[in-house]
Amino acid sequence: MKSMLTKLTASCLVVATLSMADAAKAQEPFRFAWPSAINSGVAPLTFAEALGFFEAEDLSLELISLTGSGVIIPQLTVGNIDAAYSGLEPAVLSHQPDNPDLGIYFVYNFIPNSIWEMVVLEGSDIQSIEDMRGKTIGVLALGSSNVITSKAILQSKGIAEDEVTFQAVGVGAAAYQALISGQIDVLNLFDTAHSRLELSGTAIRRLEYPEGFSGSSHGISVARATYDEKPEFFGKFGRIVAKANLACAANLEACIRSYWEAYPELAPAEAERGEAMEREKFVLTSRLENLLGEEGQYGAFPEGDWLNLVAALEAGGLVTDPDVPLNRYYTNDLVPMFNDFDPKEVVRLAEQAE
Repeated sequence: MKSMLTKLTASCLVVATLSMADAAKAQEPFRFAWPSAINSGVAPLTFAEALGFFEAEDLSLELISLTGSGVIIPQLTVGNIDAAYSGLEPAVLSHQPDNPDLGIYFVYNFIPNSIWEMVVLEGSDIQSIEDMRGKTIGVLALGSSNVITSKAILQSKGIAEDEVTFQAVGVGAAAYQALISGQIDVLNLFDTAHSRLELSGTAIRRLEYPEGFSGSSHGISVARATYDEKPEFFGKFGRIVAKANLACAANLEACIRSYWEAYPELAPAEAERGEAMEREKFVLTSRLENLLGEEGQYGAFPEGDWLNLVAALEAGGLVTDPDVPLNRYYTNDLVPMFNDFDPKEVVRLAEQAE
């Protein structure tokens, strides 16, 4: 009898092991590029993992840090990543005469309201973009997509590219010190980076952007050929992103804790978590205001934002053919799939999280 029980137990263990292996195998990896060092901006995605949103779609998340569109686009085209959080500008420029078609395509409006800003120290003599002639501008990387838009902004104000200097400063302490020390005159990063600078005690001013440069700034970019092969793959990921942003907004503290749990090496010491939580809430609140779009239309691109972007790049001298069909840049075909979930259930799950 004991021998039979042992055999049955062993058989059950084998079946259980195979079942778990099959379940793990069923979760297809989704390799998603993040355009800077990993930071709390990924918290909605880690919260989505914690709440089971990836598992529900039979996907597993692989976050890959890649700095700048100049690095991200080649990785997309050769298939080393599935999608990326990236700026919109390269899609437009790649369809201009004499420019190579990069084969990238935007399927989800990740940032409906632009996150890019130009900031100066409170005491700076720079009062507007028109005052930036002859100045040095600090950017994340020289290959970042916003450098394209920043050049267009300057040119729309009569400042030629060779009348300013762009300098790569990264993000974080080194970038902040470059501005504080006077190594650069203007810091041209994104909302959360500048919020962190303010939290450190440095008074800054944000320069007003010209009209047409404040709409959608980032999307989820994919290789067009891969999208044509398996659009549902990207539809499932977009639905996760929509749910993730909504959930994070519903329970910001649990969302931040999920980031610390996913990246313990980036988490504050236990004794410092109270202050760190307040800082992260301040930073992420501004980002979530830019992330969340209209309910039922999460991920949708307004046509007007692309028209404004093309017009702005044309005014900056970077677009010579503004009449390229917009459907070569992006699609809204997956928006119904992105929004095929119950928002109230997502909020309920988020509010129950600790």
